[in-house]
Amino acid sequence: MPGHVLVDPEALLAAAAELDAAAMRLATSLASASVALRPPPAGSEEVSALAARYFWSTAQSLDASTSAAVSELHETAAALRVQAAAYREVDASFSTALTSGTA
Repeated sequence: MPGHVLVDPEALLAAAAELDAAAMRLATSLASASVALRPPPAGSEEVSALAARYFWSTAQSLDASTSAAVSELHETAAALRVQAAAYREVDASFSTALTSGTA
């Protein structure tokens, strides 16, 4: 039907579940790699300490970026669930109106 948009609330809910699952996988992956991303200095000399500090600062940056990405994925999933509920509500009201003959 040209000019019409068909929305399947179930597809929106499935997409929301996939986004939540992706967020959890991302958070879990980062948590499991946390120790490897923060190695101790290889020695007591200045170069080893600087290299270790570099890895730590990079890991902190990665943590912040990943946390933001996880939050965005959860927020997007929540928005999809809200939209699915809204479509269901509108469909139900139209169905009621058509059934009662008030449309």
